[in-house]
Amino acid sequence: MHKIVRDAKAMARAFALVGFTGLLLLALMTTLDVLLRWLFQTPIQGVNDVSSVVMAVVIAVCVPANLAMKQNIKVEVFGAIAGKRLNALLELFASLLTLVFIVAIAWQFVPYARGLYENGDKTWVLGWPIWPWWSLAAVMMWFAVLIQIVVLIGDFCNVVLGGNSEAPAHTLDQLL
Repeated sequence: MHKIVRDAKAMARAFALVGFTGLLLLALMTTLDVLLRWLFQTPIQGVNDVSSVVMAVVIAVCVPANLAMKQNIKVEVFGAIAGKRLNALLELFASLLTLVFIVAIAWQFVPYARGLYENGDKTWVLGWPIWPWWSLAAVMMWFAVLIQIVVLIGDFCNVVLGGNSEAPAHTLDQLL
């Protein structure tokens, strides 16, 4: 089980690296577009088209890594005063709510991408079909669901073991 958790986290990090690289390239392209507009009144055609389709993918590929490393925004009000056991239960509850939220998002990406395909929507300037980009974003959101399931299992194992471990991979190894 430790190998599954480790491999899932490695894949999530690799996808996030691809996402951040895409974001960097998008930022460089936008900066170059602004400079060309300012200096030579010659914009790069289709920058907004590229931004509109790439941004969904860039964000979606970073979500699994965020979930795998538990880097969500959280407020620990009760955890500090509750003790390890109750803190572990609160973490489990938070992981369950996060899973429900991510499933709801992923669930909606599929009909949205299908609608883009059925309507034949394309970008304005470059004429790129939009559906493949949103389909890739949908796949990444479903991968995020799988990652969150792994995190939830780790948090459950942490509760079973008495809230003594921080890392889900460690907890899974101890339980199995």
